[in-house]
Amino acid sequence: MKRRDLLRAGLAAGLLPAWGSGALAAAVRAGAGRPARLDPAAWRAYIRRFVLPEGRVADTGNKGISHSEGQGYGMLLAVAADDRATFDSLWGWTRTTLMVRGDGLTAWRWVPGEGVSDRNNASDGDILIAWALLTAAEAWRVEEYRTAAVTLVQALAAAVVVEQAGMTVLLPGRDGFRRGTGVVVNPSYWVFPALRAFAAVPGGAVWKRVADSGLVLLAKARFGTLQLPPDWALLDAGGAVAPAEGFRKQYGYDAVRVPLYLAWDGYDDPYYFRPFAALAARGGGDGPVPATVSLPGGVTAQVPASVGMLAVYRLACRLAAAGNTVTVPPPGPDEDYYSTTLFHLAALAGQSLGIEP
Repeated sequence: MKRRDLLRAGLAAGLLPAWGSGALAAAVRAGAGRPARLDPAAWRAYIRRFVLPEGRVADTGNKGISHSEGQGYGMLLAVAADDRATFDSLWGWTRTTLMVRGDGLTAWRWVPGEGVSDRNNASDGDILIAWALLTAAEAWRVEEYRTAAVTLVQALAAAVVVEQAGMTVLLPGRDGFRRGTGVVVNPSYWVFPALRAFAAVPGGAVWKRVADSGLVLLAKARFGTLQLPPDWALLDAGGAVAPAEGFRKQYGYDAVRVPLYLAWDGYDDPYYFRPFAALAARGGGDGPVPATVSLPGGVTAQVPASVGMLAVYRLACRLAAAGNTVTVPPPGPDEDYYSTTLFHLAALAGQSLGIEP
């Protein structure tokens, strides 16, 4: 089915919105995809705190481990900072330390003093690494990066792209995410701007179907009064979506990336962003924005959203056109890896759209 036909069918079913209109929507469409740059001072601070000399990104909020997600984010930020030396260091460590599986994908988790502790891949980490390689190939005109990216994209398609209930979806990893006739999915693994880039590589048509199915999945995966997506969901054989068993039934640290990736790919309709703006509104003078929300019950955590999460909500509020905004303090000296990374990614996404705060 062509994308136009899929969107038309989704609109008829009430699942997908039409593209937005008005001044903000026009600005987003005009600015989408423009190059975004990371402030040199901010990048130097990031390297100092999170990038070790051997080329690994340390997750300071998780006992200093490293993982494919962190390497991918670090590589993307290095391109945005125009720092090829650090990019090569990050890519070199990733290639020699995490690419040990034999199928072209990366082992997702590395522990200091232990090494690779889980050889399964994390699909979002592989997606981020491949996207960073494609971005670097374009920025620095290095064909070697593009060749490595295409190889990784093809390995991903072979290992984690599956058909389920008429949709083309991503397994979160090659192993361990099938539940009888259903599959577990993570909505935040749909890195939409990366999927768009993958669709342009040789044999990449499947990634357009993955992106289209991601939009349908997000339309189905709306729970509770705020209509938020879960961190982890089960997609059954009939196409129904529910919070997945065996995982915390919540919206939280994973799914906060959903509006970030939608915005970064130029989606501008308020439909996509209103749930996150509504969550942000809960912190409008009555207390902090919560970090997590149980689904479908809607019980909020006492832990407040991090600075990085707030930066994503500020962007979502702009696109939701709901009239509320979010005050985002600068990352503090003790801000952890994930929060600081989200803060910078939200800034890059805003720049690419021409609506940075």
